[in-house]
Amino acid sequence: MKITTPNDLGMLIRERREAIALKQGDLASIAGVDQGNLSKIERGNTTATLETYLRLCAALGIDILAEPRA
Repeated sequence: MKITTPNDLGMLIRERREAIALKQGDLASIAGVDQGNLSKIERGNTTATLETYLRLCAALGIDILAEPRA
């Protein structure tokens, strides 16, 4: 999936969390993120630091790959 905005990444995080039947509070605890902030990230109502996105993705088993544009 191509991610072009923080909102895209938030949607991916929510979709993956739901696909593995993980509650929002559980993911927040595992990733060390405030549940209220996670809720906002998933809904696209806030942006977070790269570190926060990386912790959430790591907890969900999402790999992030950066490639140079052609």
